[in-house]
Amino acid sequence: MDRQNSGITGSSKIRGLIAVVWTIFSTTIYGLICIVVSFFSRKTARLFVRFWNDQILGVAGIKVIVNGKEKLDKNKRYVFISNHQSGLDIPILFKGISENICFIAKKELFMIPVFGWGLYSTGHIWIDRGNARKAHRSIENAVKRLKKDNVSLILFPEGTRSSDGKVAPFKQGSFSLALKAGVSVVPVGIRGAVDLLPKKSIFVNQGTVCLDICDPVEITPDMSKASLAEMFQKIIKETVER
Repeated sequence: MDRQNSGITGSSKIRGLIAVVWTIFSTTIYGLICIVVSFFSRKTARLFVRFWNDQILGVAGIKVIVNGKEKLDKNKRYVFISNHQSGLDIPILFKGISENICFIAKKELFMIPVFGWGLYSTGHIWIDRGNARKAHRSIENAVKRLKKDNVSLILFPEGTRSSDGKVAPFKQGSFSLALKAGVSVVPVGIRGAVDLLPKKSIFVNQGTVCLDICDPVEITPDMSKASLAEMFQKIIKETVER
């Protein structure tokens, strides 16, 4: 019995190491491809991003189960609000949401050579959390991108990854975009990602993740950022903990 468990553990570690090496290698290759292709077609470049994310999950042996996808209208754009469990969340969301999507991420990610340049070239938007004026400008750019490029946007209102999988309070600033976008906002809950790639680990474990898509919520101008943050945090928290 001990030898069997040892073999399973060793196999998992090897697969995790392969996933790390592949992620680093493929990020460089696909990043460069996206940068070049984006000069001709940003939409085509995004297809390469989706293919790259699918490969990362496949090599790592991660299966994504999606619940509630029928709630989305393919002809509409949305703002998706998600909890943030691990570094796998972006590939999981790309896999689970068959939409033309862009992320709003901290500016530090865009400074990473090749990876950050690839993010920028494919239309993702950086935000400076330490500068209120620049953060406001990023939100305005995101709203313009949603309308001009006909894309849906994804936000992580917790601001950082969870260390235990629990949903932390949402930052109100993220909901400025929700109020200005003029589209339905969709809460989504990620379950199980924290077990496959914990916050302080670089090794990915094989397994299954659930992505629960909740009912779209119509936003009205009379809603406040505080009330929206509280409402969506409650919805996603209940979804993740059920």
